Parts: sequence; C-alpha cells; structure tokens
Amino acid sequence: MISDTQVLFRNIEHSQAVEEAVHKRAEKLGRFSDQILSLKVTVESPHNNHHKGKVYHVGVEALIPNHDIVVNHDQHDKHAHEDIYVAIRDTFDAVERQIKELNEKKRRLSRIPNKLTEPELAEIVNVEEFQKS
Repeated sequence: MISDTQVLFRNIEHSQAVEEAVHKRAEKLGRFSDQILSLKVTVESPHNNHHKGKVYHVGVEALIPNHDIVVNHDQHDKHAHEDIYVAIRDTFDAVERQIKELNEKKRRLSRIPNKLTEPELAEIVNVEEFQKS
C-alpha cells in the first residue's frame, strides 16, 4: 500500500472526481509493487491553445527504494489527452510498465548464480569427502 499520494492541480480547478480517479489508479500500482513509498501526481492544463484545444498534462513521480520513477506525459499532439481521464490512464499505464520492467530486472538479477569455477569450489568444499558421506 502506498502511504503517501499527493495530487497537485496546476492551471486547473481542483476536482474531487479527478482526484478520486488518480487515487484509484495509485491503488492499482500497489498490486505491482509493495515498495512504493510515495506518489506525487501533477495534473495540469497548459495555457489554452486555440488550434489544438485543451490538452491535459499528467506527471507522476513514484519513490521506490533505490529507484525513482518519473513519467511526464506531455503530449501536445495527442488529441486523446483532451480528456483528462485518458491522460491519467496513459500516464499511469506508463508508470505501471516501468514498475513491471524494474521487477523483471530484479528477478533476473536474483537468478544469477555465483559463478565459481570447479577449482574454486573444490577449495571451499572438499568434494571427495562430501561424496563419501
């Protein structure tokens, strides 16, 4: 469970529904890692661009021991991000992918055995005595 989730709104009015959507997605991240210490989520609406409409920007900073995950989905050309919930979904999907990649990397590293040569191993354990017993 994530102990601290901050939701910041910039250039946009605070919305309880948006904040709840962020917290719901944050809880889902807890399924992929129990080591997330805190999340800082920034939801903002850049200055209005009359040619492209209002495109939302969502950023997430996840603090994990020995790792920090930062995702900034600043997609000015993505018209799908005119919907704030789609912008939240896409950003959290990217955070989820990074957490999964981090978990996979940790699994791969934990499976690497100590690579001792036979002479080194024989020095540690007398193989003949071990086979007799």
